[in-house]
Amino acid sequence: MSKIDKYVANSVLWSFLIVALVLVGLDFTLTFIEKIKGVSDTYPIQSLLQVLMYRLPGKLAEYIPIASLIGTLVGLGTLASTSELTVMRAAGMPIWRIGLAACQPILLIALLGMSISEFVAPAAEQKANLIEKMQNQKDNAFSLTGGVWLKAENNFIYIDAADKTGKLYGIQIFSPNDQQLKSAKKAQTAQHIQGSEWQLNQVTETLFFTDHTEVKSLDKASWNVSIKPEHLFLASQDPDALSLSQLMSYQLYLSQQKLDSSQYELEFWMKALRPAASLALVIVALSSVFGPLRSSTMGGRIFSGVMIGLAFQNGLNLFGRMSIAANFPPLIGVSIPILICLLAGIILMRRRG
Repeated sequence: MSKIDKYVANSVLWSFLIVALVLVGLDFTLTFIEKIKGVSDTYPIQSLLQVLMYRLPGKLAEYIPIASLIGTLVGLGTLASTSELTVMRAAGMPIWRIGLAACQPILLIALLGMSISEFVAPAAEQKANLIEKMQNQKDNAFSLTGGVWLKAENNFIYIDAADKTGKLYGIQIFSPNDQQLKSAKKAQTAQHIQGSEWQLNQVTETLFFTDHTEVKSLDKASWNVSIKPEHLFLASQDPDALSLSQLMSYQLYLSQQKLDSSQYELEFWMKALRPAASLALVIVALSSVFGPLRSSTMGGRIFSGVMIGLAFQNGLNLFGRMSIAANFPPLIGVSIPILICLLAGIILMRRRG
């Protein structure tokens, strides 16, 4: 890499880092303001800050494409405003060479983002989710939102949260008899023993009879269910809290059970194609810097980058959700806005020479 290539790459890299820091900081601040109203004795502000800190790696990985777009606009725009790009072009440096130099740091950052999405963000996000859900356990309250419903051995099972060790939190087991409810069990926690054997802890069981009900409380009770603990853990997590390998594994399990796996497939492709999205947006930024934004102010470039980024993100969400609603492969839905940006950027770049 020549000195000019390094100079362009460093300009884009530093601009990206500043933009990423601003975006993540704004997200952290706005989320804190929104969530602080939920602070209570069972959910102190320290827990809220811990949850937000755990979610920072995932937010960083999520903002990489938009930060790449705005960072490229700002980095190359700064060079354009000082006529350095004009000097490079006058010296015979083609646009594609400048674009290649700008893409190199973004590609490395995008690959780093993939590593964060696979190894760091999922574990941190899952810890954050567990802290949030455990606040309902402190006052013995069970929430029937935010967890997962399952059906096994003709029983309907609700799990509020789970961790990787095979421990479940906030379990409710409803056992029907034809059209009537036979019994309902509530357990604070459940621990996997072996095979299909589980142990329920701090159990309250309600038996329903035709003329009365009976309530029993037990410290421990056995529970047999033919679902693997790793599948229960994955089922209790939101798709965006899973790594690429976890999404692939659970997607395969759902397909084998002939269940709908489109949400997990969509999330898999949205994460897997982030590097491609980052490069496509960089090409759009390049075509803009050498075109309509050549003489624009820094504020104008940032505003344009935000607008393009919002349009891209909304298009990604729109076509992704549309793929689920219209029942066509999520890969196509996620690829459409990326390909549109890539083709538009390439066409505009060719026109600029």
